[in-house]
Amino acid sequence: MISQDMSSPLEAPVCRRCGMCCLRGGPTLMVEDVSRLVSGVLTLESLVCLRVGEWARDDTRGELRPLEKEHIKVAGLGGQAHPWRCRYYRDGSGCAIYAQRPAQCSALFCMNTAPLEELLGNEPLLGRAEALKALAGGEQLPGFPDVNEETRAFLPDLMAAHEEQSPVTPVLEAAARLGFAPRGTQAHGNGMDEGEERQALLADIGEAVRADAAFRQLCVERAGVPAAMLPFLLGRPLQYLLVEVGLRPAASV
Repeated sequence: MISQDMSSPLEAPVCRRCGMCCLRGGPTLMVEDVSRLVSGVLTLESLVCLRVGEWARDDTRGELRPLEKEHIKVAGLGGQAHPWRCRYYRDGSGCAIYAQRPAQCSALFCMNTAPLEELLGNEPLLGRAEALKALAGGEQLPGFPDVNEETRAFLPDLMAAHEEQSPVTPVLEAAARLGFAPRGTQAHGNGMDEGEERQALLADIGEAVRADAAFRQLCVERAGVPAAMLPFLLGRPLQYLLVEVGLRPAASV
């Protein structure tokens, strides 16, 4: 909500910190936010990676589009009303880390989006590889003090191997060919019959989901990666992304 004294037309509108931007979703991290990770203001269990190929809203175009770059976001708290509600927002008091809030939060003002657009146009997003590299020299991972040095050193390799083995783009493109895509976007397979092509696509999707789930399990059981770190390290499970577009592969193959 914006407050403005109408008797003073030259006075700029003032943010009242109503929290609507926080309820609609936490920020995407920029490279300059890496200091907030290193200092422990942001912790890895509070973050989630949206990978290349995931459907996400492009606010500048006002539409849903597959991501062309990975985005590290402050993870939402879930729930029906505001599933992406920022976990640092507190009802009645506002942002719990306001003095050290991420760059996008500092730039965002709902009545004037120009500073945010300039930030997004000129400053690079923070990627997982850059974040892990910056954290490599610290004594411990923020939020995971018990992760040993051997596991920490192996995290970039796990991330890269998973990205190669379980990319998002071909799976969601296959789902779109079957007619499963977010509402308001184009799904290419509407009306596809129950022939061999459809069954082959469903089989490929099912295998991709099983491989993704198995990799995640191995990370926890064999590599010692805390399960709470996986949304940051590996992104969201493929099965979850498919459910979002209305496809439940476990019941389809």
